[in-house]
Amino acid sequence: MSHAELNQLTKAENLFDICKIEEALELLNNQSLFEGLDLQQKSYYQFLKGLILLYQHNIEEAIKLGEQMLREGQKHNDHVYSFDGLFVIIDGLIRTYKFDEAKKKIEDAEDILKLISNKPKSILILREVRLDLLRAAMNFGLGNSDIAEKYVEKLFEFQKELGNKCEFARANQIMAEIMMWRKSRFDLALECGKKILSIAKEIKFNHYWIAVGNAVAAISYHCIGELENSLKHYMKVLEIIKKFKSNLHIASTLNNIGNLHAELGDYEMALQYLEESLKYWERDPLEIEMVIDSIIALALKKGDIILAQKYFQRLENMYNQTPNSQIEIIYKYNKALMMKNSSRIRDKAKAEKLFKLILKTETIIPDIKINSYIHLCDIFFVEYRLNKNDEVLEEINQNITQLLTIAEKSRSFKVFCEIFILQAKLALLTYNVKAARRFLTQAQKIAELYGLKRLAMKISNEHDNLLKEMDKWEILSDSKASLAERIELARLDDQLKTMLKKRSVEIPDISKEKPVMLLILTEGGNLLFSKKFMEDFSFEDDILGGILTTINYIINEVFSEGLDRAIFGQYTLLMMSAQPFLACYIFKGHSYYAYSKIKNFLDSIQNDNFIWQSLQNFFQKSKSVQLNDIPSLESMVMEIFVEKKN
Repeated sequence: MSHAELNQLTKAENLFDICKIEEALELLNNQSLFEGLDLQQKSYYQFLKGLILLYQHNIEEAIKLGEQMLREGQKHNDHVYSFDGLFVIIDGLIRTYKFDEAKKKIEDAEDILKLISNKPKSILILREVRLDLLRAAMNFGLGNSDIAEKYVEKLFEFQKELGNKCEFARANQIMAEIMMWRKSRFDLALECGKKILSIAKEIKFNHYWIAVGNAVAAISYHCIGELENSLKHYMKVLEIIKKFKSNLHIASTLNNIGNLHAELGDYEMALQYLEESLKYWERDPLEIEMVIDSIIALALKKGDIILAQKYFQRLENMYNQTPNSQIEIIYKYNKALMMKNSSRIRDKAKAEKLFKLILKTETIIPDIKINSYIHLCDIFFVEYRLNKNDEVLEEINQNITQLLTIAEKSRSFKVFCEIFILQAKLALLTYNVKAARRFLTQAQKIAELYGLKRLAMKISNEHDNLLKEMDKWEILSDSKASLAERIELARLDDQLKTMLKKRSVEIPDISKEKPVMLLILTEGGNLLFSKKFMEDFSFEDDILGGILTTINYIINEVFSEGLDRAIFGQYTLLMMSAQPFLACYIFKGHSYYAYSKIKNFLDSIQNDNFIWQSLQNFFQKSKSVQLNDIPSLESMVMEIFVEKKN
């Protein structure tokens, strides 16, 4: 072949590298440029084309190309060529969820891999890595997350030997998906996203992986409630994927951005992105009903009934013309929403029946099931306001119990926590303050566990406010206050609106607490260690005795029931256990940062073998710990609990 033709293919490679995808494909689609290439050159440039098609989600064309490569490799007995063709085919099948076909092709790839010989070791190892990638992706798609994770960890062992390659970016993408969707470890998913971006900086053809790294960050931030950060990363994704001309990826990203704006309360901007998303779905109407569903929900939130009716009519036409199980459930759900929004009582009754019918459907979208339960609770609560029938309240609680189960199974932990807050407020309607506090304690533990920082701040603030309002609840109980008064003090309406409208969590105005004293007690309430932070805090025996009496009350009456804090005059006592010890932090002010500090302290002493063993020894000897007994303990306490002054 002439140098001019090879130069054109090299130009295509360079265009791909700078993300001029359409221009690169135009050259790679010119079959005359491939005439006269040797097999290695032909395989290389066809594989590049295959990557572009896969990145564009042009799966049909990618599989055709892979089949062509496989035939060429078999014709010339070039097993590397054949394997690379199979890789493109299998990746395409996995990306379109055709796992049975993919599994058979993986077996073919395994057989071909065994035949590769007389090639540099790096070529063989790279194909082994690619095969493990396919196995990992397939197993993740099939729900075998543990197996997928093992394959990913195995191929990471080759990263040092092979250097940074797109295969390791893909491995981190799979690991991020495992962390997000199977383990709800969004902190670890974010780390994977950072690794993808780090790898992308050092490889060719990196724009797609920059988009993937930002997408991982966007999803992770969204899941933990940091919507502004999520939006920032989605905008970076959108900028890149528009260059790939992938209607599917552009449409879904626009849809996500639109929904984010809706959660942030910017309904006009949300509608702009959702309607732009719809235009892309119309070109590739794979799941067009999903964005129509988003627009109807948005229209109802902003009170635009005409807009909601317009898109509901379109959804109804789709349901009548091309019915399938997904369109059917989305149609029925939105029909229920439209009826619930009606001012007619009979329409609201029909909405209730439809929501209940949806919940009886076996295979439905988890979000629709969750939202149906929330709307049912809202309908029942309106009824409860009107007739004050305890049977209705019981029905609400039954729905909440089922909602908790679904939220946990679908790992929707933000919803899970919001339900606990709702339960707390419902408990207050019957003056069950202890139950309300227990629900808030459980909610905060879950929010902290899954990195839902903003939600944890909200819950902690709710708990602080409830402690301050306990006298008010006693007065309401004694005066047999009306239901309306109880609902107002519980701020129940605000919580229902938050859940119905999926509003972003507003960060409460929380200042850092003023440390007063830290105590470590043994089981039973015996004092093992104490550290005073406030100079003007009296540490006389009678004061300390009063504190210890209060702590013993917490242990016996409060802590044992799953609660973690109490009020002691002007002070708040926060307790957390690390068997066989109880840490008690006494402070003034808000409890959110105090909660983080006491948890950090307990984690730190358990991770410090010397401190932990020393505390155990003093405990076994029934002796109190003085500061000079364990010098490193005081420095740890001061570092965690006392703000450094600049």
